[in-house]
Amino acid sequence: MDSFTRLCDATARCLCRYENLVGQRTVLAAISGGVDSTALLLALCRLQGEGRLGGTLHVAHIDHAVRPDSRDNARFVVDLCDRLDVPVTVRRLQPGPDHASEDALRKLRYDALQGVARDVGAAMLVTAHHADDNLETVLFRMLRGTGPRGLAGIPEARWIDRGHQRLLLVRPFLRTRRTTLESILTGLGEGVYADTTNHDLRYARNRLRHETIPELRRTLGIGLDVALMTVASTARAANEIVEAQGLRILSQCARHKTAWRCELDLRAIDGDSLAFVPEAMRQAHLALHPHGEAPTQHWLDRVTALLDLPDGKRVAGRGGLLAERTRFGLLLLDPDRAGAPPSAHDGGQLFRWDAGRQRFGATEWSLEAHEHPLPPLSPSPSEAGRMRALLDPRRCPLPWRLRTRRPGDRFQPLGSNQPLELRRFLQSRHVPRFDRDRLPLLVDASDTVLWIPGVEVSHSARLELNTRRSVEVMAAIG
Repeated sequence: MDSFTRLCDATARCLCRYENLVGQRTVLAAISGGVDSTALLLALCRLQGEGRLGGTLHVAHIDHAVRPDSRDNARFVVDLCDRLDVPVTVRRLQPGPDHASEDALRKLRYDALQGVARDVGAAMLVTAHHADDNLETVLFRMLRGTGPRGLAGIPEARWIDRGHQRLLLVRPFLRTRRTTLESILTGLGEGVYADTTNHDLRYARNRLRHETIPELRRTLGIGLDVALMTVASTARAANEIVEAQGLRILSQCARHKTAWRCELDLRAIDGDSLAFVPEAMRQAHLALHPHGEAPTQHWLDRVTALLDLPDGKRVAGRGGLLAERTRFGLLLLDPDRAGAPPSAHDGGQLFRWDAGRQRFGATEWSLEAHEHPLPPLSPSPSEAGRMRALLDPRRCPLPWRLRTRRPGDRFQPLGSNQPLELRRFLQSRHVPRFDRDRLPLLVDASDTVLWIPGVEVSHSARLELNTRRSVEVMAAIG
């Protein structure tokens, strides 16, 4: 079996591991025309011809517009795709003077690739990062300072999220050396387009590739590669443990979770699990961020420090995300994506019994009510929790409405002799600051607050021994 056939088989095995996630949708290949990406394109074309590629193949070439010959590079890729009979899309970037850094160009490139994926209906993006790229990445991150996640190197696959679009990025060459790819192309007689910026020592990555690593190899020999691969594999195993523990905390402690908020109830967490709370917050941040970006370690440290502060303290984050210390743990949310409640100044929103579930404005709250000739015996109040209330309608004139709080509102909690200022009552019950202006208050025709969902029933709407008619109200978030 020749080297190219082995490369194709390894690529097919890698892509097969993710077919269940993307189905038979288009596979988008990022092709620059260099050695590694040309080898990738040839391997994908072979797999498509043999019926071993999950979906149809489409090529994307990103012209960074930072080299005088970038258009010639794009024409080379287009000619190559025409010869191989593969459709291709070329996107030319317009980087300004503030986008000359490697990180800025990388972000623009992936934004453009995701745009192409959206246009062609691709669910998988394939790039040609190889083993040498992985070693360079591990060493580069070590020199800049990083934790176990950075030391793990380049992941074989990860999701890229932008708004409602999810794109799976897969790198099938991470176990293949660049010299192997060069020898394969030489054997096939394929030419490549040489990117002159790969030798521009103004870029830190190029200085590492052409100066630092060769000098270290001359000193350490093959031991350098072995050491870096050992570091990466060890860090990757440690990361898998940390990520699994963070996911466990999210699944066990998350409550009132929506597409834009996640609240962690950490009351039952033990000391051993507390160390994995930052990882749980990192995963929540990835899920809630509008562009699927990960938080910085500095932000995670500040959020974790909230656990030693009183509830109500906040930390702002990337993309408008906000972390707040609550009585029971931590709340992470995106205020810009939170739906607006109905205006409290026009009387609020009419609330009818036996009319099905009613959404409270555009918020995450919804409520429904059912009238019963007698108070239902099951479930008991303790079993039903604070998201369900039984109210006596005799002293609560119709119509009932849902509204948010107003200045001067008062509330008489169950068992209290006199009404309290609502603002202070919500503070005493440790309702998160962000939620206080969004809570649906159930009020009657006299504007008396009958129920605060998730918090307390009013003393005036309580059931009594002679109650013969009751209204069951249930609230939900999500």
